Amino acid sequence: MLYNERMLETYLHARKWLKPGGKMFPSRGDLHVAPFTDEALYLEQFNKASFWYQTSFHGVDLSRIRNAAMKEYFRQPIVDTFDIRICMAKSVRHVVDFLTADESDLHRIDIPLEFHILETGICHGLAFWFDVAFTGSTQQIWLSTSPTEPLTHWYQVRCLLQTPIFAKEGQMLTGRVLLVANNRQSYDVTMELKLEGTTIASSNTFDLKNPYFRYTGATAPPPPGNNTTSPSEAFWTQLDAQGARNAVNLVNGISVNGLGEASMDIGQPMLNTNLIGLGNQSNIIHPGCIPSTGRVQNTMNASAGYLPSSVTAVMNLVGGSSNNFLSTSTLQQQNLMNGTVYRPK
Repeated sequence: MLYNERMLETYLHARKWLKPGGKMFPSRGDLHVAPFTDEALYLEQFNKASFWYQTSFHGVDLSRIRNAAMKEYFRQPIVDTFDIRICMAKSVRHVVDFLTADESDLHRIDIPLEFHILETGICHGLAFWFDVAFTGSTQQIWLSTSPTEPLTHWYQVRCLLQTPIFAKEGQMLTGRVLLVANNRQSYDVTMELKLEGTTIASSNTFDLKNPYFRYTGATAPPPPGNNTTSPSEAFWTQLDAQGARNAVNLVNGISVNGLGEASMDIGQPMLNTNLIGLGNQSNIIHPGCIPSTGRVQNTMNASAGYLPSSVTAVMNLVGGSSNNFLSTSTLQQQNLMNGTVYRPK
């Protein structure tokens, strides 16, 4: 989070040595706050307290401190990354101008919140990230830790509500985030949220000095249910379209499988249904998929022409003429591999 470790106060203090008209880099900081839904993350924290349900752990009743343990787990800010599509509303931005802000402004930071819910779901807490601007003489450059940008070592921070709030599309979620500086070079954070027009409200407090580092360095997967079409059908439709364009079996330039007219465009990529690439050709089907056994694998190049992966009697006999598209060396290799001798006429 932008304010953690209270380094910004030191940065602002150094401004007293800035000459008149001098510049500061960064020049401005924006803290973004947005409500999010993440059932898996919530259950992960919730289930950590299962250990404390035991009533006879080596003769000790742990259930008496279960509530205290649960509260402690939910007091931890979670440092990781996530897909922006889990956010339920547009983020609220809190701006700090480093050229004009005072050190005392950072001792108590009160951020009012007002979110217009864009998607129905359960609000499990608030997500935080920051952008900083480097304002030069002719242009402005931004450094962002947004979940929409390449991952940085700052990641993002999420704070969970122990009691989540169910919100519908179109409803207004209001509240505030209060950061109070402490003597441990950090902040005590209080988060309050209320669903407008109802009595539903939830709050929690956090210790920024005691985060839960959950990050793995991997890109966060998108949330389920965000596809506008069937991913399975979209994949097969794309694959069939590639096959219709490229997997045309040719003998002497004649189409023999009814997939369309022959094309001898050697620049056209061919469908590769094997997990092993052909030459410098990349795999079309992702490793781990089961390739079709009914498709003929092939490749083309300018010197050898059209080279099917297997030579059959049908390929040699259709059209009643020799297969001029096969070089002698290639044919001999195929004959040896297939265990059957076919000699061009």
